[in-house]
This record gives sequence, C-alpha cells and structure tokens, in this order.
Amino acid sequence: MSKNTNSSDSLTSEPKLCFILGILQRSGTHHIYRLLGLHPDCLSTNFLTEYFLMHHSETLKNYIDGVYELWQPKNKIERNIDARNMLWRCLGDSLGRFLKLQITKSKAPQSLTSQTTSEESRSRIMLAKTPSVKGSNNLFDLLPGSYLIILIRDGRAIVESGAKTFGWNYESAMRNWADAAKIILDLKEKCKDSDNKLLVLKYEDLVNDEKNELLKVFDFLGLNAELFDFDKAKSLNVVGSSEAIKQSGHMHWEPITKTKEFNPLKRFSDWDKKKRSRFNWIAGRYMAQLGYDTIEVSSKEPLDIARNKLLDFLWVLRRIWLNITRRVIKRLSPKSTLA
Repeated sequence: MSKNTNSSDSLTSEPKLCFILGILQRSGTHHIYRLLGLHPDCLSTNFLTEYFLMHHSETLKNYIDGVYELWQPKNKIERNIDARNMLWRCLGDSLGRFLKLQITKSKAPQSLTSQTTSEESRSRIMLAKTPSVKGSNNLFDLLPGSYLIILIRDGRAIVESGAKTFGWNYESAMRNWADAAKIILDLKEKCKDSDNKLLVLKYEDLVNDEKNELLKVFDFLGLNAELFDFDKAKSLNVVGSSEAIKQSGHMHWEPITKTKEFNPLKRFSDWDKKKRSRFNWIAGRYMAQLGYDTIEVSSKEPLDIARNKLLDFLWVLRRIWLNITRRVIKRLSPKSTLA
C-alpha cells in the first residue's frame, strides 16, 4: 500500500484512543469532554455524543469463551498462537477502526484545520465518552494501548441530580452508584501493577481546581499544555446541568451561562438524616475507598440498622416481583405466542 501524503489524512490515520467514562450519568463526562475538545490535538465528532462501546462488552467475552471451548485440541492451539487474546485483539481492532472512521467522515473538525509548527510530530487523541463504567474491565483486553479516564463524583450529588433531571428512584440510584464504584475499584486494583493507562479523576477536583486537573490530564495523554487556551476553558458555558431546570423550568442541553450561584457540588445539601443514613448504608464503604467523606451521619444506631435492613428486604422483594412480572409479560406477549 502506497503511503498517503495528504496532510489531513496523515493527521487522522492513527490517533490514539482515549475513553472518557463516568461512574454514572450526571458525573460530568460531557463537561470534561468539552474541555478536552478545546485542545487542538484532541479529536471528536458530532455523529455520536455517547458511544457505549464497552457497555455490552461482556457479550463479546462470552462469545470468545464459547468459541474457544469448541476448539480442539486447545493445548496445540495455545502452543502456536495465543488464540484467546488474538480473538480479543481482532474484535478490539474493529472497534478502534470504527471510532477512527468517525474522524474521516466528520466535517473538518477544528483540530484538523489548526496549523502550528511541528504538527506532523504531535500526538492526536481521539475522544470517546460514555456516562457508564459497565464493561470497562474489558477495555484493555480489547484495545490495549488505549487511554482510559474515569470521572467519579460524590454519589449523593449524582443521585440528587439524577432524581431532579431524570426522575431517578433514590434507592435504585444509590445502588447503581455503589455497583459502579465497585467496578472502578476492582479495575484500579487490576491495573495497579500493569502498563494500562488508567486515570481516575474527581469531578469535584475538576470544578475546584480546573487548571491543575487539566494539566494532570494533558500529562497523562502526552499532550502539550501550552497549546491549550485556559481562558477559553474558564468561560465555557454549562451544558446538560440540572441548573437548566431552575432557569427554564425543564431539562435541556442548550448552553447556559454560569451564574455566581452555580454550585454543582452541593446538590444534596437539603437531604434529611434518613436519606443520608440510607446512602451511607448502601454506598458508604465505596465512598470512603474513593476518597469521599460520609461521616456526617451514622448508620450504626439500632433503629437505623433495623430500618436499613427492612429496606434491604423490601428491595429484594421488589426485585423478585419485577422479575416475575417481566417473565409473565414476555410469555404473554404476541411475539412469544407466535414463536
């Protein structure tokens, strides 16, 4: 294959992939995605705002395991090729190509039209964001060499923001945050002694000390911080915040101007003792492991313990009832009847 000398093609041929994952929705993934998009060497497109490529990656793992179990004799295969990992890599290469194709199909991203010195020698980063860490444990098996930035946020703020924005059920949201926190902690442990490029950031740190947190990200990605306009970043409008509800009466994703009253860190400031106690019971240990403080309310008083255990029992009953209901509906649906 002849080498393509077209300047824009050379810039888009092999950018490195950076996945930006949020612990849950409302964790600030869109905010950091927009901030990093201001860097001239970060590439993004408008085709998909959230990719969810890892969200169902466990299905790929089950597929590979199922295929591998049918191969005989396994020992001979493993002597000749690292079959299982090769399958992972081939599927991962396809996902990577899909992401990189979005650049060439995009209408001249700003970062491709910028002209600065030594442009050919600079690293380009393709950004892909998803407000979920489900399946993130498979990322480095599928796409080794990729960068992974995980944005975490105080679970109480996420739960409250999600309840106001999307009508989340508090109990479900608390449990979803705890499940996602465990995934992140397990992934950090898995990557501890590896070469995998994982960076976990706190949304609160990004809000309180934006410049230093961005410098940390640029160092992690190998990007030149001198090319970034920090003043422009400081004046960036807010998009997707629950603040939109206060200003317009409904949720929307149009840019709104930051006001002096804008404070995304205190969404849960009006929580009562019962709600704080319930969150601590469900997610307190994960909050502590992620560096958050939840000691303002104790969940160890006898009445609190009894109440929380009762709520746990009711939650289990609710899940059982929902599963039964789904099965009945599925069995009675016209499609299943025809089958």
